[in-house]
Amino acid sequence: MPSKSIIIFSLFCSVLFAVEAFGQGNTDRGLEIYFVRHAETESNRTHAHTRDSNRIFSTEGKKQVAALTETLSQFRFDHILVSPKYRALNTIYPYLKKYGRTAEIWPELEECCWQKRRSAASSFTLPRGEHIELEARMKPYFTFRDDDSRYMYNTRDYGDGIVQTVKAVDLIRKKYGQSGKRILLVGHYHAGARMIEMLQGLEPEGRIQLSNAKIIYLKEMRKGKFRVFSVDQ
Repeated sequence: MPSKSIIIFSLFCSVLFAVEAFGQGNTDRGLEIYFVRHAETESNRTHAHTRDSNRIFSTEGKKQVAALTETLSQFRFDHILVSPKYRALNTIYPYLKKYGRTAEIWPELEECCWQKRRSAASSFTLPRGEHIELEARMKPYFTFRDDDSRYMYNTRDYGDGIVQTVKAVDLIRKKYGQSGKRILLVGHYHAGARMIEMLQGLEPEGRIQLSNAKIIYLKEMRKGKFRVFSVDQ
């Protein structure tokens, strides 16, 4: 059964959106987005970033994955989109396996925008990086949008990261905008914050603080802008 906080939250949102739609004369069916940052890794815990520590969940991170798997079971998602990073894949993998779902890998959701170096030379033609490899256990639960999405982007600096995030936002709007669908995105701290800002029509400055494995809820209102809420887990 859904928790009391989830039920109250859902009722509140339903009333709020009905009032806004009535007041604006808007008959479009807005997209619902649930965004989750990956669970806590050893890198998050220690602030020491290595290839291994970026891939391994801390003790708290493992608890977060278990709790998130149960929380997500209370929702129905039309589509699940995930960053190709190992920590993001493993955050959602137990949910996919337990409930027989699949997620689509989007390299546009990969972490970016942490770099201090900024360049005015970035363009919308980002070079592709390494091929995305999946472990055998994961292959039944993850798909690719197309052949190009089997490769990460090679984001060299902050500007490239912003371009990558713009691509993510544009794809979301083109594929799902005003569809009335509910999608789950599993991503990262820096890229996720800027994507959420862009969806609200704000400058991507990283104002939003995203906690590990917590859900941020966005509802599309008229003219494609989103309003942001939090879901108390």
